[in-house]
Amino acid sequence: MIRPSKIQNRRRRGLLVVGTAAAVLAGAGVVQAQAAEEADVLLSYRKPATASTFQDDGACSSCTADKVTDQDVTTRWATSSTEGWVDPGWVTIDLGASATVHRVVLQWDAAYATDYQLQISDDAQNWNPIYSATSGPGHREDLTGLDGTGRYLRMYGTARSNGYGYSLWDFQVYGTGGDPVTPPQPVADIDLPATDLVFSDEFDGPAGTTPDPARWRADPGTGQNGEQQYYTDNKNATTDGAGNLAIEAREETPPECAGCRYTSGRINTLNTFTFTYGRAEARIKVSGTQGLWPAFWMLGANFPEVGWPRSGEIDVMEHVGKVPDATYSTLHAPAYYGGGGYGQPYTLAGSDFADDFHVYAVDWDATKMTFSVDGHEFFTADKETVEKTRGPWVYDHPFYLILNNAVGGDWPGAPDSTTRLPQRMLVDYVRVYQ
Repeated sequence: MIRPSKIQNRRRRGLLVVGTAAAVLAGAGVVQAQAAEEADVLLSYRKPATASTFQDDGACSSCTADKVTDQDVTTRWATSSTEGWVDPGWVTIDLGASATVHRVVLQWDAAYATDYQLQISDDAQNWNPIYSATSGPGHREDLTGLDGTGRYLRMYGTARSNGYGYSLWDFQVYGTGGDPVTPPQPVADIDLPATDLVFSDEFDGPAGTTPDPARWRADPGTGQNGEQQYYTDNKNATTDGAGNLAIEAREETPPECAGCRYTSGRINTLNTFTFTYGRAEARIKVSGTQGLWPAFWMLGANFPEVGWPRSGEIDVMEHVGKVPDATYSTLHAPAYYGGGGYGQPYTLAGSDFADDFHVYAVDWDATKMTFSVDGHEFFTADKETVEKTRGPWVYDHPFYLILNNAVGGDWPGAPDSTTRLPQRMLVDYVRVYQ
């Protein structure tokens, strides 16, 4: 074995020292880059925005540029329907002071840019591109690794995805500097499975007892979606004495609505109980005949202020009598609602869900919702997937519970000669865990 000379050893030690120093410097660079990334903050919240044009009509009311910085993903900016369905189209954010931009998140509506640039400027006159796209996919784009400095940042679109204009639900800018406004803190997430019982009703009262007003309130009036019933003030929602709430659909004309042929019940927890994240479940025996539409669902607690679908809707269970062997779980938001909602049926071929009780549940956290029937998980709505394929996720705020047994409507159709009334939707219990 030949042993290296002292000179060779010295050379190797020298290389080792140089190599170690280079590794230390490289490591320091990585640490500095990571520290810079960690120091990035949201720069665009509540910052002034301007645009080439904006839409303000029945299809998109007050869809002004400032909607892209309000961190409300149920409002959007859109170019004018009369003069803005042309190229180019742009929207600019004033960051308040010079800033270095490292990341941008765009949440597009269906009218998105396929070709566009992100451009930055010190004076909103002379622009430098920091990102270019020639085949933008739309929906959510999370653009990282950017490096540009200036006070103003704009999306400058030069080719549209369709015959309409440009529209963004959200335009988030992250980096350092600027004059940032601290955004609201997000709702604290939870760890699933949720096991702490925070709400329950077992409906164990004597027969004829109306729902506990400390938990539920009647929601009287006519329905939506072409429904034909009148929801009474709990005349159609009482306990049956066997541990169930019975929501009964009847063929009758109520004094409150001379033109109505049917009555039923609808109750909710808007003024008594709301929650964000957890497990909501109910054991229900649905009504089952042509024209009936029983449901266990939730609306955002901001529904009275913002309306639907901006409030968001979580349908834990819907059933239509004309499809006896299926129930449906669906999400609704401004970008996907009604017949275009995001959901899936649960089918037991050849069965009839009205024949027995089943447990309908959703497990919900900040990243997903998983729907199940009798413990069988059949549909998961993943936040990232929804944002990249359908539109904004609008479910990170309080929701309230709803039970109703609708008659008629656009989906189930009207009662016909085969319809059997009265029909009861029986609810054994409703429970919420966090």
